[in-house]
Amino acid sequence: MFFGGDSDFQRLLRENGFDRSDLRAEVELNCTHPAILEFPNFMRRKSIASAVICFLLCMYLFILLAIVCDDYLVPSMERLCYTLRLTYDVAGATFLAAATSAPELFVAFVGTFITEGDIGVGTIVGSSVFNVLGIATVCGIFTGVTAKLDWWPITRDTMWYLVSITLLGLVLIDSKVSWWEAIIMLSCYFVYLTTLIFDRKLQKLCRSLEGERELMDEDPMQREEDPLMTFRQHVCSKPEKGSPCIEVTWWVIKYPAILILAITTPSVRSVFFLTMLVAVLWISGISYLVAWFLSVVGYNIGIPDSIMGLTILAVGTSVPEVVSSYIVTRKGYGSMAMCNAIGSNTFDIFICLGLPWLLKSIIQKNTVKIHSEGLTITTAMLVATIVLLYACFLLTKFTLGRPVGWMSLITYVLFLTCAIAIEIINDNLNHCDIEDDAYTHLLHKNI
Repeated sequence: MFFGGDSDFQRLLRENGFDRSDLRAEVELNCTHPAILEFPNFMRRKSIASAVICFLLCMYLFILLAIVCDDYLVPSMERLCYTLRLTYDVAGATFLAAATSAPELFVAFVGTFITEGDIGVGTIVGSSVFNVLGIATVCGIFTGVTAKLDWWPITRDTMWYLVSITLLGLVLIDSKVSWWEAIIMLSCYFVYLTTLIFDRKLQKLCRSLEGERELMDEDPMQREEDPLMTFRQHVCSKPEKGSPCIEVTWWVIKYPAILILAITTPSVRSVFFLTMLVAVLWISGISYLVAWFLSVVGYNIGIPDSIMGLTILAVGTSVPEVVSSYIVTRKGYGSMAMCNAIGSNTFDIFICLGLPWLLKSIIQKNTVKIHSEGLTITTAMLVATIVLLYACFLLTKFTLGRPVGWMSLITYVLFLTCAIAIEIINDNLNHCDIEDDAYTHLLHKNI
């Protein structure tokens, strides 16, 4: 059997005149290669123990991710907003969106340069729907907060997201990406940033700004309610005497994560920009491990990759956006949460796809080939989800609460139902068994 690294596997294929798309298209194999091959060569043999261990690790990684966002990322964003005098919606659409999209950027680089598959495109497209509908569901139903949103930033970021989806469809219509197409994508994002910089002037052309701006006017370092924690407070925090047993148990479970983060991440009361950078690195690493471990779980219990990608993996790669949006919504920054959700998707398409494609096309001096079957359906779904969400806000007069949350949840369930039905109709559920001797023989025969 071939159990070398994925990069070595790709090199052997290229040396013998094959690439990953050639191998996938082999009629003789008559099956789809599992997504577990996109990750390191470890835990690829089916085992109940591996599935259980990976599932438990994922649960703890979710706890770790929540602590990173709650204690480091969001507080550093608050200090950044105050220092730069940014509004919450602009901060959510730019810095918070870029920070929480770091995992997608990392996976896109891996998919473009290492595995040379379509994992980058699939991850970004798959998580886009959950970013929009999932975040609206969580913030609307589970935060217990009803937030009145400003219509301007939601409309602004929705229009730009539609522009990014349209451009992505045009770029991938021939399944090839040229260097100049990648430059156009990157340029569009910088145009988007320019409109955010001059957002106040643009708004003056359309409306009065009085009472319409969520501007940070309180120094986070000085506030008494929910103060920023020091290193000592992180490390020495413990339940009060007489606390319920459940609270003590929960503290014991999460304290190792608290201690590791306190040791490796600077306190937000010091150099907050360095805190934000380290938090982004933590988020990237955690999200990659979550995607890997969930792939192992899905492979062991027999969930097809196409279903895993639409459901569990899409949720796993979107956890940073969900956690950070939940936290800022609880703090009363509803516009920041929704602009983070929509702005993250815009960042994913323009930067997380455009930048790796540009670098690869320049290095290889050739176009980047993309496997883009079903692009029309995918694009239509992305457009439909954001249009439906915007319609929900129109019906509720831009109020983020339970009505929007339940409508988003129903829409997301309908999306999953339709997407899974399409996978079944297209017969995309037949996946290769990488432990089967016949499969191994055919791989060596092709090589």
